Amino acid sequence: MRLKVGFDGKPLLPPKAGVSRYAEGLLRGLAALPPEELEVVVVYPEKPTRTAPWVLWSLQRATARGFSVFHFPFYYTPLFPACPVTVAIHDVLVLSHPQWFPGARPNTLRWLIPRTARNASAIVTGSHWVAQEIVRLCRVPGERVRVIPYGVDRSLFAPPAEASLAQGLAELSLNRPYLLMVGALEPRRGVDTLLSAWGILRSRFPELELVLAGALRAPVPALPPPPPTVRLLGYVEDRLLPVLYAGAQAVVAPSRGEGFDLPVLEALACGACVVASDIPVHREVFSGAVRFFPVGDAEGLAAALEEVLQDREERQKLRERGLLFAESFSWEKAAREHWALWREVA
Repeated sequence: MRLKVGFDGKPLLPPKAGVSRYAEGLLRGLAALPPEELEVVVVYPEKPTRTAPWVLWSLQRATARGFSVFHFPFYYTPLFPACPVTVAIHDVLVLSHPQWFPGARPNTLRWLIPRTARNASAIVTGSHWVAQEIVRLCRVPGERVRVIPYGVDRSLFAPPAEASLAQGLAELSLNRPYLLMVGALEPRRGVDTLLSAWGILRSRFPELELVLAGALRAPVPALPPPPPTVRLLGYVEDRLLPVLYAGAQAVVAPSRGEGFDLPVLEALACGACVVASDIPVHREVFSGAVRFFPVGDAEGLAAALEEVLQDREERQKLRERGLLFAESFSWEKAAREHWALWREVA
């Protein structure tokens, strides 16, 4: 049976966020599947800048266009879809840790996510940990939740050639050894732990800089002011991320909570040595490929970083293990698993 699958294109529109990486990667993987068996139609909501109810109504109408299944890469689905729907729920941290998400929009998500989960024919998520949390917090049957690990675009995320590495680092004005964190700069992501660890480390490694690449989310009153040896790069173009990852002495992933943490996988695919917080998702997805430290423990993070900085051989082993590990993740594989799910649902 040839499937005609609708695909909500709203996450592909600016401003892009982490879910955009999932949507773009999945669509690339789906493009490699047999067109005689699967047709994917990306549907953009009418007037996407309007409020959420308008967008949901627009997507409600879209599901009535003769699709076998409609897939939503983010937390929302129409109230009364005209065809079976699947939805990707990447994490439920806004339900399990509401203190991390102040403001009005998270209040909407706390209502929307459980409703979306119960309304969907099937739910996709990237890890077993999040699947268990969805079942617990959204009160849906476990058989409705399908774990499909995310992929990595190896046409982009791969170790750069030496000339490309040197050119990219020069473009970023990085001429000293550095540690790196990539992601939104907010307390939930553990940037406060990293800055505290850096305060312990910087006198021992005076040649090093700490480089933070990502949007500064406001308000973030829990963040201490960065010392002079911290570089804030802000948003970095995708084409420069492999250079940024590969050039780092170590990439740090200090988050207190994640659904999958794609930047870690992308860093590993570029040959980076990664030091990550020991949270359930990191432990599930990246065991054996990264060096763990106790979550929220600045002294533990400083000790882990000191160990890999002083041991070149261990650092190289982590780089090699990470590269090998990342080879098992692809968007083509994720696309095939989504396709199998859609056949079941349709």
